Amino acid sequence: MTENIEGALSPRSTLTEAEKSFVHKVAAHYHDTDGMEWERGYVIGWVIINYPAKQSAGDIAKALDIPRAPVDWIADLLTPPGVLIREDIPGGDDYYITLNDSAWPVAVEHSFRKIPNFHSVMRHGLEVLRDEPAERLERLVRMEQLYGVISKELDGVFDIFDEHRKEQAG
Repeated sequence: MTENIEGALSPRSTLTEAEKSFVHKVAAHYHDTDGMEWERGYVIGWVIINYPAKQSAGDIAKALDIPRAPVDWIADLLTPPGVLIREDIPGGDDYYITLNDSAWPVAVEHSFRKIPNFHSVMRHGLEVLRDEPAERLERLVRMEQLYGVISKELDGVFDIFDEHRKEQAG
């Protein structure tokens, strides 16, 4: 990777070129889709492939050659839903982070399964605001339609995923 690529990892990073390539692609995904800061995306990419899987926040920051703050931000974001496991290291402010291998699909599923609930909120909005001018409701109508379609398309997706995992395991 060269330094002129947007979001390229520091040449002082201890990652191999292959690791940098993967971590950069993960960070680019989150940067492009969510506007996430590059360094936070690096952390996500690294915890997916780091070895050993259990590493301290300080070691992750050092390996990526980034400040500790993005590591802490990702740990704070992904620990509550169980995607990351955080274990304090006695005697200081450092802690271990481990990607919970089984949690990422669960966290995604948890988030996606809430889409029909949000769709019902949009329908509720259309119901209670039905007498408002059409111009005022344009955004709400689009959101209700979008979440309605997504809800229909997601129906059964996780059953299919469970079957796929069973087939792969067996």
